[in-house]
Amino acid sequence: MSHFRASPTLRMEPMLDGYNDNSLLQASCQTVGNPMLARMAALYAEQRDTKRASCARLVDYGCSGGRNSTAPVQTLTQTLRSSLPALSVECVLQDLPSNTWNRVMLQEAPKLTTAFDANVHVLCVGNSFYNQICADESVDLAYSYVAAHFLSDSPPLPSHVLMHEADENERGAWRVQAANDWERFLLHRARELKRGGKMMISTMSRDSSGYSWQQVSHLVWENIQAACSRGSLTTREAEALCIPACLRSEAEILAPFNASSPVAGLLEPRLLEFARTQVHGERTLPHAVLAARVRRRIESVWGGMFVTQLMRLGRDDATARAVLQDVWDGVEEILVHDTSRGWLDMRSFYLEITRV
Repeated sequence: MSHFRASPTLRMEPMLDGYNDNSLLQASCQTVGNPMLARMAALYAEQRDTKRASCARLVDYGCSGGRNSTAPVQTLTQTLRSSLPALSVECVLQDLPSNTWNRVMLQEAPKLTTAFDANVHVLCVGNSFYNQICADESVDLAYSYVAAHFLSDSPPLPSHVLMHEADENERGAWRVQAANDWERFLLHRARELKRGGKMMISTMSRDSSGYSWQQVSHLVWENIQAACSRGSLTTREAEALCIPACLRSEAEILAPFNASSPVAGLLEPRLLEFARTQVHGERTLPHAVLAARVRRRIESVWGGMFVTQLMRLGRDDATARAVLQDVWDGVEEILVHDTSRGWLDMRSFYLEITRV
């Protein structure tokens, strides 16, 4: 019998409503990841008694607006059904309670049901993936794209917008938070996966050459400081704006699988790859067009977090968005002259794990 420990209040942040329309770069990871999902599902089908299976549960951890969930779920479903055509599939889409669930349920989830003659049943779960999402040993296959770098909470970070660029004396608490969150994420997935169940996790990573958000983090921070100098942001507000994320190194990714961690006896890492993806032809766009696109991309991911952080300090939604509009305008103006400072690629890891 499982014994559950109550989780602390989590403060993960929402995306803006425009995420679906500005997530083409994030979807580029699937050019590498979806073939891995197909191989993973084929191997799972070979190893399971598919003759007796009537239903498979698939889970997407961090579905956001749902548009980028369609292709991975179809890949897994089609691969499983090549072995068992009549297999019923239950697809669980997970994200925060503050997610744009109305859009997911009205626009994106029906696409999955329609594509498979109503034999895919979609469930939506509004909860943090730092909690348990599904019952013990109930998940067959799972994946998470561009989500697991976000942390459950953010320690103070007054010196920068991103932990990797902050002052060294501030990074220690963030490293502890990131390590604990990664282990907690994996432990919950270990409880949910069936024995032999498989999951692929892919999100942005970093190495000695840098990471995808490095340049853009400085650009955003500079414009936050400029807004503070103009008086549109207070010093307290400027210091509160940060992205609760850790783009992990290879060593940090693999750390929970060593003998000293409880993860090691539950999950086996079968494959770890790194790749860089981008939107085909994007870098050849006119600078003004590309700058506007990259501005929307950054704002759709970071903007909701900043709005929430300012509202915690007393601003209402309208004034928070108005002051941040100046920040994003400044980011776009600089990008028009130097698009290399934008978020133009995804340097990601692809980790496949199996429940032992």
